[in-house]
Amino acid sequence: MTSDEKQQEFMELLGPVYQRLERFALSMTRNRETARDLVHDTILAAYINYEKIQNKNAFVGYLFTIAGNEFKRAYRRRKFFGFYDEETAHEIPDTDTRPDTAADVALMREAMMKLPEQMREAVALFEFSGLSLQEIQKIQGTSLSNIKARVTRGRRRLAKLLGVSDDMGEISE
Repeated sequence: MTSDEKQQEFMELLGPVYQRLERFALSMTRNRETARDLVHDTILAAYINYEKIQNKNAFVGYLFTIAGNEFKRAYRRRKFFGFYDEETAHEIPDTDTRPDTAADVALMREAMMKLPEQMREAVALFEFSGLSLQEIQKIQGTSLSNIKARVTRGRRRLAKLLGVSDDMGEISE
């Protein structure tokens, strides 16, 4: 396969999931610039190793697995090597959020960060990125029943944290 063919095929697979990847990155990082960096790092890593994918139907899972791993790697790096002042970070206004929804978004982000990491990731992948339960199962490497439990419990915990009704019904696959 020539590099032009590789690039064309990669872009055709990336196009339909790009916005879902952006939403996932933003839900995990809670910062637009960091989310953009995560998306770029994910795409670069996916493109470099693209030939290793044997089943192109698994591209979405492959991409989101890389994103999750990149996020965890960057988090560990910042934890040990980067300067981070949480109070200052919370004072930086997010100019991309409409003023009428900014408070709701801030509350949701705060509530999401109170969830355990795997639960938060499952809820973000399902609710914000629109992945199916089977795709999330491949990304998180656990059973489908675990994924259903994480999403259901995560949604209920979010509802409780946000003070809204937890009558969310069944999870549709």
